[in-house]
Amino acid sequence: MIKAAFFDVDGTLVSFRLGVVTDRLRADLLALRDRGLLLFLATGRSRQDLARTGMLRDLRFDGYVTLNGHCCYNDHGLYLDHPIRQGDLEGACKVLRAHPHLAALMASDGESYVSQLNRRALEIFSYMHTPPYPVRPPEWMLERKIYQFIPLVEAGEEALFLDAMPHCTHTRWHPKGVDIIPVGEGKAAGIRAALLRYAADANIVMDGAKSLVLEERRCAGVVTKGGRRLLADGVLVATGGVSYPGTGS
Repeated sequence: MIKAAFFDVDGTLVSFRLGVVTDRLRADLLALRDRGLLLFLATGRSRQDLARTGMLRDLRFDGYVTLNGHCCYNDHGLYLDHPIRQGDLEGACKVLRAHPHLAALMASDGESYVSQLNRRALEIFSYMHTPPYPVRPPEWMLERKIYQFIPLVEAGEEALFLDAMPHCTHTRWHPKGVDIIPVGEGKAAGIRAALLRYAADANIVMDGAKSLVLEERRCAGVVTKGGRRLLADGVLVATGGVSYPGTGS
């Protein structure tokens, strides 16, 4: 029996074209909750992004695996807290100061800022369907927990930052943007923390191919938007766009 479902946001629950959950998908998610399923998000977004954009409308979830699994919380508070190391943030600041034409987004839990609003930053905010963040100097990061550092760089330029942030890794999500996050399992660790929190160790629905890095589960396949279904070892994995086989859409 499936007891829990994890969903990515951008390109999954929310299309890049519309920027908001549709009426049909909202009804599907509420139907899953009515059946007793626990619903979770697993996203690179922060809680403040979800609030500022209104992309999820009035939907609420049992838990939130945010900032690529490094800041996870529910209504009772944080249950996984894995920020970027201070020394790595200091390295990022030095790179931004040495390359003043580059901009970066800086995400803590509850606050997000951008180091400058140049043309590339405005392009990224438009792509994200997100109002531009307020501007703060890079040193703002040094006094806060930063879970995700997002330099707006083209292919190859990310090496400037990664060389200065040795305890971090990165994921490119746009030709001009990468997420730099602490080394680790990312969303997989956040999903695992959520399962331990809720003791939901029966069948799980996980959305998003990145979640397949759960090492202790032998995921044999996925459910795609087109309807192809493959069962994994106690896990049903779903990936695709904003409609899903089996959710009534």
